[in-house]
Parts: sequence; structure tokens; C-alpha cells
Amino acid sequence: PTGDDVRRTIASSLERAKRPCEVAFYGGSFTAVGDKLLNEYLGAVSPFIEDGNVSHIRISTRPDCISEDILRTLAEYGVRTIELGAQSMDDSVLRAAGRGHTAEHVRKASALIKKHGFNLVLQMMTHLPCSDEEKDLRTAREIADLSPDAVRVYPTVVVRDTALEVLWKAGKYTPATPDEAAKRGAKIIDIFENS
Repeated sequence: PTGDDVRRTIASSLERAKRPCEVAFYGGSFTAVGDKLLNEYLGAVSPFIEDGNVSHIRISTRPDCISEDILRTLAEYGVRTIELGAQSMDDSVLRAAGRGHTAEHVRKASALIKKHGFNLVLQMMTHLPCSDEEKDLRTAREIADLSPDAVRVYPTVVVRDTALEVLWKAGKYTPATPDEAAKRGAKIIDIFENS
């Protein structure tokens, strides 16, 4: 999409949205799109912030795609909340899932985000390849120790035409049943509510 696409989408959404509203860039590594596209997308939101129809911006990105420079740019454009796809705080799990970042990236990015005054949301996934209940619960405790403003917890789902589907079909990965996912999720929620 282009900046014009972003503007059209916002204008169309404002016809039925309660104002002021929030604009969110999800579904990828927003801060890894390159400076030109990052500025184009954020700049497309600016007129809506200036006219009071949009209050702020929320983005989702990878922990290894956060830097002082990127955070300064995000602040200039009215980004208020940054969601990091941490997924796990166990490096062996992150490697097995092909995440491309480490737990240390999560710790450093979280500290930088908080230092710059953004709201921090950390996302984690349960039942990733090479994980188990102990690793998932340890991840939840480590994420809680980072004092995020919010967390999102997702069970791993096998999606067609992915590397995970290949592992599953080869018998090298067993997804959680809905009951297993719910039980582990309940334990994780308990950790967050009591930290």
C-alpha cells in the first residue's frame, strides 16, 4: 500500500468511527519497512491528527527493529503505543520458530521504548516449536518483569503453506488442542494478573 491508500482507508473508516480514534499499523514489522515508507505511512496519518479526528498511532513491530532514531521518528508523528512481538524469552524457542531475534533484543527494545515514554505492549505465543509449559511460564514471568503496559497472549496456530505446516505434516510439531491452549493461557494470565 501507499500513503494515499492509508489516507483513503482512514477517511473511509472515519465515516463510521467514534472520534477521536486511534490508527494502528499491525500485521508485520512496521519499523522494518524502510525510512521512506515509514515516513510516508506516518505522514499520511498526520492531517487526521492535526484535525482532531485521530488521537494517536499504535504500531506493531519486531524487537530487533527498534532504535533511538526510529523511536524519535515515531514520536514526531504521534505514535503512542508500540507492540513488540516478543513471542518467547527463550532463545532456543526463538531459533526453532525462526523469529530472527533474541530475548536480549526484547529486553533492550522494551527498555528503550519505556525510556522514550511510549506505552509498551508485549506479545507472546504459547506452544511454539521446542517450547513446553515450563518455558512458556518462564517467558510470562520474564515479560511481566519488563513491566509492560499490556500483554497479548496467543496460542500457536498451524497455518497452511508455512514452515510450521511442513513440520506438523512431518510429525515434528504437535499443536496444542484448544483445551491445552486454554489451560496454559489461564496459568499465564494468572502470572500477569499477580505481578
